[in-house]
Amino acid sequence: MKKICVVTGSRAEYGIMRSLLKKLDAQANIQLEVIATAMHLEEKYGYTYKVIEADGFKLIKVPLDLKDTSKETIVQSMSLLTGRLGDIFSRNSYDLIIILGDRYEMLPVANVALIYNIPVCHIHGGEKTLGNFDESIRHAITKMSHLHLVASDEFRKRVLQLGEQEEKVHTIGALGVENVLAQTFLTRAELEQTLQIALEKDYYVVLFHPVTLEDGRVEEQVQQLLKALDKVKQQCIFIGSNSDTGSDSIHDLIRDYLHQHPNCHQFTSLTTQGYHSLIKHSKGLIGNSSSGLIEVPSLKVATLNIGNRQLGRLRGKSVIDVRPNMEDILIGLEQMKAVEDYSNPYEQDHSSDKAVAIILDYLEKNNGQVVKIFSDM
Repeated sequence: MKKICVVTGSRAEYGIMRSLLKKLDAQANIQLEVIATAMHLEEKYGYTYKVIEADGFKLIKVPLDLKDTSKETIVQSMSLLTGRLGDIFSRNSYDLIIILGDRYEMLPVANVALIYNIPVCHIHGGEKTLGNFDESIRHAITKMSHLHLVASDEFRKRVLQLGEQEEKVHTIGALGVENVLAQTFLTRAELEQTLQIALEKDYYVVLFHPVTLEDGRVEEQVQQLLKALDKVKQQCIFIGSNSDTGSDSIHDLIRDYLHQHPNCHQFTSLTTQGYHSLIKHSKGLIGNSSSGLIEVPSLKVATLNIGNRQLGRLRGKSVIDVRPNMEDILIGLEQMKAVEDYSNPYEQDHSSDKAVAIILDYLEKNNGQVVKIFSDM
């Protein structure tokens, strides 16, 4: 019996991995545990750990008390998570830790696993996002990981550039895209009933996160976005941002906008099905979320990507890039109407099945080996 621990800190992260986790949990020789932390355990982010509980996984909750999104609070939360994970890892003989992406709370996970000699499987490494410190976190996690499941061959080459061994780096496509392709979508009427709102014939979904390498500019960028939305006079459904520094300011600005626009609404958190269904029926996704580049093209909906947060990330032709000012955003909104090519560079068949097979093979052959060989180019 092999014991796997998956650590997740956000609704988006868990939604992407959910299908993979269910398939791993169904394996007779796998004991799976999920550690939920960070945003999952915060009321203001919707207590999304309850989704994990409802799915029936063995759950360990590690609260961090994210009282605000200041840098001081984030650093303190990383320190707190380090200590609490140390306690958990010391009491459990995990054969593998699985983490996804580049959130700041994933860095302590890799750090603690390194100290306790537990191999790490990292999903979505090798990508570039030059506007955020996530870029540095992602590559740092790569160097502390032992198995890599990447979304494209371009990303695989980048992981290999960092000295990882070829046989440990596997291209599987994006798990989130597989979720979209397998999704049973809610009808517009079902969405309205679930969300308890009236959807207009045409509406936009808006999801804007802080750009962590552009300190002090988030308020200006959101104000420019809201000015543009005010001019198009279209219903907008806002999705709450993540817990990065600056997200409190985003929330406050959107709250004020909603007071002036009663036909617009904001949701702290949605289920994966609800999120995908909402976008599928919309005129497009506006903002700077990675889902706009990775998942939304497979919904056959255009994305307006604002600013530098996703700078450098692979994208398809349905993604319109604009600078974070009102004039460019308005031009981009017009360009969205002409999008016809929704091909998705992240799309591959059977991504989660590939991931399960690779993980099982690794566990069978690795025998707890954590020594890594740096492969020179």
